[in-house]
Amino acid sequence: MKEITLNRFAKVLVIFILLLTMFNQSNASSFALDSGRVDVGIIFGANNQFPIGVTSAQGFVFGSEVGTIFSPILDLSNYTSLTIYKDGFYESGSQSLVTTPQGYYSNRQVMGGYHLQVGEVFASYELALEAFVKVNSRIENVYLVYDDGWRIFVGIYVDLLEAESQLNLLTAALPEFEVKIAEPNFGRVILMSDNKPVFSFDSSEQEYVFKTTRFTVNSVEYRSNFIVRRLAGSDFTFINRVTVEEYLYGVVPKEMSAGWPLEALKAQAIASRNFVLTASNKYVNFGFDVCNTVNSQVYGGFSAEKPLSNQAVDETAGYALVYDDKIIPMYFHAHSGGITDNSENIWSAELPYIRQTLDLYSIGYPNTDWSVTLNHADIEAKLIIAGYNVGSLKSIEILERYDSGRVAKMSFIGTLSTATISKDKIRSVLGSSSVKSLLFSFDASTAVTDLSTMGNVTGANANTNTTPSGSSVSAGSQAITPVVVRTNAGIYATFVDSSHLTIVENGKTTTVSIDKSALRNAKDIYASTGNISVPYVYSSSESFDMSSGNVILYGHGYGHGLGMSQWGAKKMAEEGKTFEEILLYYYKDTQLVRR
Repeated sequence: MKEITLNRFAKVLVIFILLLTMFNQSNASSFALDSGRVDVGIIFGANNQFPIGVTSAQGFVFGSEVGTIFSPILDLSNYTSLTIYKDGFYESGSQSLVTTPQGYYSNRQVMGGYHLQVGEVFASYELALEAFVKVNSRIENVYLVYDDGWRIFVGIYVDLLEAESQLNLLTAALPEFEVKIAEPNFGRVILMSDNKPVFSFDSSEQEYVFKTTRFTVNSVEYRSNFIVRRLAGSDFTFINRVTVEEYLYGVVPKEMSAGWPLEALKAQAIASRNFVLTASNKYVNFGFDVCNTVNSQVYGGFSAEKPLSNQAVDETAGYALVYDDKIIPMYFHAHSGGITDNSENIWSAELPYIRQTLDLYSIGYPNTDWSVTLNHADIEAKLIIAGYNVGSLKSIEILERYDSGRVAKMSFIGTLSTATISKDKIRSVLGSSSVKSLLFSFDASTAVTDLSTMGNVTGANANTNTTPSGSSVSAGSQAITPVVVRTNAGIYATFVDSSHLTIVENGKTTTVSIDKSALRNAKDIYASTGNISVPYVYSSSESFDMSSGNVILYGHGYGHGLGMSQWGAKKMAEEGKTFEEILLYYYKDTQLVRR
C-alpha cells in the first residue's frame, strides 16, 4: 500500500485508500461516546461561520474512523495552515446553488460551486495519480477530489457561465482527456492553502476526520482531531473529537476556577464527566454530543487547561456517581444561596438524588446577596418576547414559594391581561443573568446576610484582610477564619479551625476553645435561636405595585440551585472534606464507583 503525500504546490503524491464502512451521520453522536470519545460542537447553527481557518504545527492527516481505528486517506502534514471553504453557497435546506448573494463570494467567504473535471471517476488511486501528474505539469490549480471515488478538478468558478468560458481552453490544453463541468454538490468542502486549492471532499458521503495533535481555530487551541460537516440548518459544522478525559481537561477549569482546592476540582471533574456520559440527543441532528457553551458545559479546549484541574481529572479518571446502579446526570450551579432544591421544583422531572439540602457552606461567597432593579417597560418587553402581552404593567405578585423559599409562581398583572409564570421559566423570561436565582423577595428586610469575619480570610469573605481588635488570629495567617453569619432566619457559625470558634456579635468578639466534634453538637456557643432549616424566611405571598415604575428584587445565590453548589464545594474542600464527601453531601443516596 502507498500513502498519499501532498505538498504546498501539489507535487507528486503517494497514497493508499481503504474501503470503509462507516456509521451514518444520525448515529455519529452516540457512537463517539460509546467509543470513549466526545464530539464537541465548536462552530454550528447560529454561530456558523465561513470560511474556517485552522492551523497546526504538526500538519494534518485526512482519513476516516471505524470505532477507534483511524484509516488515513490523505497526508496533509506539509500544511500547517488550511482554510476550509464551503464549495458554493446554498439557502438553508436547499440543494440548489445560489450565486446571487455576491457578498459571500466577493468577500471570499465562499468558493466556487462549479469546477472543471478532467477525466471520469478513476477506478483506483493509482490511475488518478497518473492522470494528476500529467495534468499538473501543464495546468495550474489542479487538485484531487474524493467524491464518490477519485476525481481531478481544475479551477473554482462562481457560476456556470464562468466555468463554460474556461471549458474550451482546458479541452484544447488537455486533448487526451475528456473535460466536463462538475455540477455543484451541497456537501462538498474545499481546502485551500496560500490561496491555492489543496484538496476537496464530499462531507455528506461519510464521516471524515482530520487527525493531528493540536490545532487552533478562532485563537483557541484544541487537542486531537476535528470533523467538518455541511448540514441543513447548520451549513458549516466544525467538531472537535477528543477522549472523555481530554474533553474534561478543557471543561473543568472553565466551570470552576483552577485555583480552587484540588478536592473541589475533583468533585467538579466527576460532575462534568457524569454530565457528558449522560448527554442527551439534543445535538444529534448536528452530528455531535455536546456543544462548547453553557448550553452543555463550557469547553475551552487545550487553551483552557491548567495543571491542577488536569490533575483533578487524572486522579478521578474512570470514576462516576451512580444512583440505583445507573450513572446519573449531575446538575450543578454556582451558588445555592444557602439551600439547594428538589429537581421538580425548578424543572419538571423528579430526581430522587436531587433533594433540598441546607447548604451553609455557600454563604459568604460572591452572590450570597444580590439585588436587581427592573423597569416596568423592560419587564413588559421581556414578557412580549416570551409571548405574554399584558399591556401596561400594574403590579407583580409572588403567589407561591417552595419550602426552600424559592419562588414557585408569579403573576404579572397588566391593563390587558395577567401572565402567570412558574418555576425556572421566571428567570428565563426576566433574564437569568440579572435575576440570578429564584430565592428572592420584594422585601428589603430579607436582603442582607451580615457576614462578620476575623483575620486574613481565604475562604468565605476573601476581600477582608484586616484583623479586628481582640482577635487572636494574625492577619498574615493562611488559615481560614471561622465565620458568624446573620440572616433573617437566625445567626449561626461555620468553622475550619479544629479547636477554636470566634463569634462576632454586636461589635463584641468571643473566642471559644473546643474540639471539633464537640463543637458540631454544642448549642450554648451559638448565638442562634434554635436549629436553622432554611437560611432565609419569606412571606409565602407578596405583591408589589408597579406605579413607581421600578421594582427591586433582593435575592441570594446564583443558578438553578440543583445539585452541587460550586462555592459550597470550595468551602467544603477548604474544611478538609474529600471529593467523595462533597458529592455525597449534594447528591443524596448515591454511590461513587469506578467504571
